[in-house]
Formats: sequence, C-alpha cells, structure tokens
Amino acid sequence: MWKLADKHVWEALGIFAWNVAIAVVIVLVGIRLVKWLANSLNRLLVSKSVDPTIIHFVNNAVRVILYGFIGIEVLHRLGVENSSLIALVGATGLAIGFAIKGHLANVSAGLLMILFRPFSVGNYIQFGKTEGTVEKIELVNTQIRTPDNLIVIVPNSKLTSNQIINYSMKDIRRLLIPIRVSYDADVRKVRQTLQNIIDEDERILKERKAIIAFQSLGENSVKVMLRLWVKSSDHWRVQFDTTEKIKQRFDDEGIPFPKTQA
Repeated sequence: MWKLADKHVWEALGIFAWNVAIAVVIVLVGIRLVKWLANSLNRLLVSKSVDPTIIHFVNNAVRVILYGFIGIEVLHRLGVENSSLIALVGATGLAIGFAIKGHLANVSAGLLMILFRPFSVGNYIQFGKTEGTVEKIELVNTQIRTPDNLIVIVPNSKLTSNQIINYSMKDIRRLLIPIRVSYDADVRKVRQTLQNIIDEDERILKERKAIIAFQSLGENSVKVMLRLWVKSSDHWRVQFDTTEKIKQRFDDEGIPFPKTQA
C-alpha cells in the first residue's frame, strides 16, 4: 500500500518537474522571442518613418501583451486551471486598478496626447515656467530636457490641462528684437544700418519682408522694433548674433544709444 502511494507521489513529482522544466523553457524562449519581435517591429516602423512617439508606445504595448501571454501559459503549465487564471487575472486587474487609480488621469492624458499629438519627441515646448525638448512621451508622464540639460518629468494630466506652446510645430518663426536709440541718432542711418544687417544674414528669410518699425518716442529714447522671420531651428542663434551685430555696427557708425533706459 505504501509502495503504491510512493509510486504515485514520485509520478506526480516527475510530472511536476517536467512541467516546471517546460515552464522555464517557455520563459527563456518567450523572452528572446518577445525581444526579437519587438525589435523587428521597431525597425519596420522606423523604416516607414512612423512618429517616434507612436513607435515607443506600440513597442511597449506589444511587449506587455506578449509577456502577459507568456505568464498565462507558464501558470497553465504549472497546473493553474483556466477558470482560476481568469479569476486571478480579474482580481489582479482590480487590485492594480485600485492601486493606480490616482494615475488613471495621467494614462488617459497620455493616450490623448498620442492620439492628437499636440507635440512629438524632439519638439521644443513651453508650459508654465518650464520649457525644453521633449525626450520621451510615456503613458503616465513625459520627460523634458531643459536648456541647461536637466530632465523634468511631468505628469501627462498637467500637460493636457495647461496651455502648451510648441515652438517646433511650425518650420518658421517671427523674431522680435527691441532696440532703443538716442534722440541724437539719425533715423535714416539707423534704418539703413539695420537693413544692411538683415541683407547680410542668409538665415533671415527674405521671402517674408523684415520690418524695421519706429514704434514710439520715449522720454529719452526712440523705440525701434526689428521684426524678422527665421527658421524655428535658427531662432535663438539669429537673435543672439543679430543683437551683437547691432551693437557693433551702431558703434562703428556712431549711432548713439540712450545713456539711460526709459
């Protein structure tokens, strides 16, 4: 009687060990297969010039789904019945739902951003007092790299509930440079000097006419506004270079700046 019982125990242990071995193989092969499929899908989407934001989202979604199937198959191989699996998945989903209910708004906002794409990876954006280049758009948050190379992680719900300025959405931007000159300055020389600076810089778009506007007469200075059109990628460099050139040319031409600002 005991020998028969021992035989059944060893048979059960043998079957369980075999199933464990198969489960290990499923995990190892499954992980490699998921990585291969995800990388292949990534290369395919890149070759089709799909937006990086969508590529990243699809890649993560595919990995989660496939790993989920592997987990279910492993549990089934270890003897968990289908009905028990369904109950386990349901209970796990409910528990996770309660645990992350505070993040659901961020997830919804992330889906909306991926769907409507107010900005993409690589765009330079500003919201509130924060601005920088979008590094990653996840389902829960977005990573932004500031000009001083800091990473700011922002919950997606905050992005969708605030005004966003996307500096990269359009290829060209208007550049405004305010200038003040003394009342002793010759306005014709001022205009001609500024026009020469504009004509010499190929980055300033000539198909959109630049405007040199004498805006107003201040208490001790004439207010001039230079309005230019440049490529969005050239905006800051043109602003810095043009400001420096104005100072140098005005000094060379003897155009006086006001001694005090007004």
